[in-house]
Amino acid sequence: MKNKQPAQQIYFFHGGFVDLGQVITNAFKLCKETISRNEEDIKESFELVKEKISDNPLFGVFTSIPEQVKLSFFIIRLITLAIITPLICILITIFQISIILTFFTVASLFFGIVFLSDKIYCIINAIVSHCPVCQSKFSLPIYICPGCGARHDRLHPGTYGILYRKCNCGKKLPTIFFNGRHKLEAHCPHCNYNIKDGGLHASWCIPVIGGPSSGKTCYINMAMMSLEKEVLSKYGLHFEHEKNGLDEYEENVTNLSRGYLPQKTQELRLKYYQFTLTYKRTTKQQISLCDVAGELFDVKTGGNEINKQTGFRYVNAFMLMIDPLSIHEYRNEVSKTINLSGYSGGTQSIDEMLDTFVRTLQNMFSIDANAILNTDVAVVFTKADIPGLDERIGESAVLKNAPSLEPKARYETQNKLCEQFLREYNEVSFLNNLKSRFNSIQFFTCSALGHVMNGQPFISSNVEEPFFWLVRKRSKVIDKAIKSGEKKK
Repeated sequence: MKNKQPAQQIYFFHGGFVDLGQVITNAFKLCKETISRNEEDIKESFELVKEKISDNPLFGVFTSIPEQVKLSFFIIRLITLAIITPLICILITIFQISIILTFFTVASLFFGIVFLSDKIYCIINAIVSHCPVCQSKFSLPIYICPGCGARHDRLHPGTYGILYRKCNCGKKLPTIFFNGRHKLEAHCPHCNYNIKDGGLHASWCIPVIGGPSSGKTCYINMAMMSLEKEVLSKYGLHFEHEKNGLDEYEENVTNLSRGYLPQKTQELRLKYYQFTLTYKRTTKQQISLCDVAGELFDVKTGGNEINKQTGFRYVNAFMLMIDPLSIHEYRNEVSKTINLSGYSGGTQSIDEMLDTFVRTLQNMFSIDANAILNTDVAVVFTKADIPGLDERIGESAVLKNAPSLEPKARYETQNKLCEQFLREYNEVSFLNNLKSRFNSIQFFTCSALGHVMNGQPFISSNVEEPFFWLVRKRSKVIDKAIKSGEKKK
């Protein structure tokens, strides 16, 4: 049973029927008491008549006439009380019920319109929140009464109020986004984390998956830096980093802009880097790029920790980072001509990493081992600044081989080049596993840093493209902004 809300219920949804019940009960109770008293009067009158007739049978009939008249009156009154009075009570009750039901029907229709309007608004605008602490997803936070601090976990139109509800302290609280519910203090219903904007935002969660040293943390932070600097001028999107005290974005920005690498992620749990993109007067789009140590996808070091990442249940898409240097045959080849000491590289097989990740999702969603996971995956080859790599699978190769600059032609060419690269270096198992497990995949290449660490600020390239490819599939607002920006070029 749901907990009772710390608020007063609407009269016509509760008090009106309680009062009606009391009126009906009291009316028939009074009627019963009156009939009982009348029965006593009849008995007394009958006994007097009987006594006078018994004392003097000859004249008793005449001497008891006043009592007989009284007895007749009481009998007539009893008949009236037993038939007419209940009938009057019933008619009055029907009239009262009609009035209450009329107001109840009007209130119910108004409630239905407001409730459905709020629900439809939330559905159309994809209003949900992703909690960076407990990794849960929810559409309605717990709202805090500014008057007394009471927690309202179901602050929506209902029996406690349609447009507003009155808290037990007397404070009026808005029940829908249209009239200011989002202005109240809000918290996660599972862990009490403070939710920004009162939950009035769409939320898109994208975990960035990859093996150790594949460049996940660098990519996330450089992508956010790029978005912060460029999306407003390019697409009219306003970027705002949501400080949750859980990520190191501001610290990493400082280090990266000075030519220092961010600290390697050690946590074996999803770390949410959250920010919002706002386009004109549309609903804010909250983005969660989730980082996690690559060791999570190693059965030896990750253990059962990967199964504890409940946030995977609520994601909208995935970004899979591929470090070219973790492809052993490619690394061996380029190490003969290039000094790779400045490039960190993982040793975990990309096929092993993907297999661990896929099995985790299959277990979480209880789906068949051969079933296709209904999600989009951007497969991103990082470290495109490795000499010669861009000419093979990067932007230079795409421009050289694509039949046109249309997005579809470019994406098809990118896929063809990357798949060919994987086959050439004997990663067919990884490629087949990838293509057979996910609903749609698209290959990308990027350089999060632009060069090895040499004391110069890092400069990213192509970090926005895989991000926008995923988000535009989900967010109509961001897709509209991008299309509008492209038309202006």
